[in-house]
Amino acid sequence: MEYKSENRQCQNCKKDFTIEPDDFGFYEKINVPPPTFCPDCRRQRRLAWRNDFIFYNRKCDFCKRDIISVYSSDNPQTIYCNKCWWSDKWDPKSYAIDYDFSRPFFEQFSEFRLKVPSLALFNDNNIGSENCEYTQDFAYGKNCYMCLVAWKIQDCMYLCYGADTKDTVDSMGIWGTGEGLYETMYSEKCFSCRNVYYSSALMNCSFCYDCSGCEFCFLCVNLRNKKYFILNKQYSKEEYEKILASYKLETFSGNEKTKKEFEDFILTKPRKYASFKNCLNCTGNNLTNSKNSKNVFHNRKSENSKYIENGDTQKDSYDLSVGGQLSECYEGLTPDNSSRALFTIYTWKCMDILYSESCQSSNNCFGCVALKHGEYSIFNKQYPKEEYLELKEKIIEHMKKTKEWGEFFPMKYSPFAYNETMANLSFPMTKTEIINSGLRFQENLQQTKGKTTLKEVSDNINDISDSILNEILECVQCKRNYKITKNEFSFYKKWRIPVPRSCFFCRLEKRFLLRTPSRVWHRKCMCDKTNHPDHLDIRCLSGFETSYAPERSEIVYCEKCYQQEVY
Repeated sequence: MEYKSENRQCQNCKKDFTIEPDDFGFYEKINVPPPTFCPDCRRQRRLAWRNDFIFYNRKCDFCKRDIISVYSSDNPQTIYCNKCWWSDKWDPKSYAIDYDFSRPFFEQFSEFRLKVPSLALFNDNNIGSENCEYTQDFAYGKNCYMCLVAWKIQDCMYLCYGADTKDTVDSMGIWGTGEGLYETMYSEKCFSCRNVYYSSALMNCSFCYDCSGCEFCFLCVNLRNKKYFILNKQYSKEEYEKILASYKLETFSGNEKTKKEFEDFILTKPRKYASFKNCLNCTGNNLTNSKNSKNVFHNRKSENSKYIENGDTQKDSYDLSVGGQLSECYEGLTPDNSSRALFTIYTWKCMDILYSESCQSSNNCFGCVALKHGEYSIFNKQYPKEEYLELKEKIIEHMKKTKEWGEFFPMKYSPFAYNETMANLSFPMTKTEIINSGLRFQENLQQTKGKTTLKEVSDNINDISDSILNEILECVQCKRNYKITKNEFSFYKKWRIPVPRSCFFCRLEKRFLLRTPSRVWHRKCMCDKTNHPDHLDIRCLSGFETSYAPERSEIVYCEKCYQQEVY
């Protein structure tokens, strides 16, 4: 069947959006109706079900010991610590219920999931990790603290989105063998670097943007295979070391002054409309080794996919927020190592699973929660294969009548208050807006204020002793109290990095804001040089899809003009 593009109105925000011919083909392939929400509203709805870094003290509802959880103590959800949840001391099938055709599906599911125990934190409970209890959406690590959405990392703190890196602090999107990194974003194969962004194969570099194959470079942009450069200018080894020392990066004041100079310098240099490496027929940003993927962001190895962010190795999938090693998945949060997972939250190694949460190694399940090695199950109740297939189709027909089929779980049923979720970072709302939208607002985010014991921290890291480990500091932004851990302090000393004046939460939020949005705009190349082969005597006329909004101040070039300038 031949499809045509259709313009539709989002039932949520009322804005127009387009469904392309290949989109219709995908929806037909997985047997779901086209979406009624626009891509932005679909993403917001998913992220409203995800809390990655707001932690609380509470008790395990099974063993009663004190634990850390993403669920607050006043949350009605049944919460088990990771040791209890992963154990054989309880059976998810014991919570099984029958489907009630007199009630909407989402209403039933919301009540059902409150009863079935949820993980306090989504990590592997040290099954594949060691000393990594304070982590979320995490596996196969060692000696890590406050790391989020990461795996196969070691001796890392305050890292969000990463794999295969060591000795890294306050960074985001570190993929592929990195070590000794601080304040680094979306870079790979970098060593002994700080404040490096969208770069690869760097060593002993600091304050660099979009550089590759460089050593001993400082305050540089768009360099390739250079050594001893400052502000994109070549120096001798002796000159480089003298100038670098004059910036006094071991001091907080020197570091802040350098950040401002770096931010100003970046804006004077062109940047490519999108950060793509080995990509064919793609749109989005920060994408590697991908083809035929549209509106995909911060991702690796994406193929024939759309509307995906923060993932690794997806094929023939749409509308996912975090997930890897999957195919034919749709509208999901972290459907890892799964295929044909539709409308799911945290599913691992599953196949043909719909509208389910926290299931692992399960196949042919509908509306299930926390099942392990389940099959042919609805609301955790197992059926003979033929009976399951027949009942599943009846439920789908029922959901069509209630206008639920094809929609992700509504935000109002999320176990988290909106201001606890990742949605609030990308789609921020005030307390009033949240409440008026019919969503919950958490008044008591766990935090400590007013307990400060050290108000003035020495400017130079060399002047600070380990006595700071006994002090309570105050964030200069939100006034939240925070402490410096022993391993964290050792890292700062080793790499001569000043103690941060902001808490982890404010630092993390700032890194999120440094990224471009997960959407694209059509723009024209800003290159007005007249010595480029493709546009002699005239301004470049090339157009492209980019995540740099038209009102932003960056100088954005097309691929050819960027290559002409950089190479």
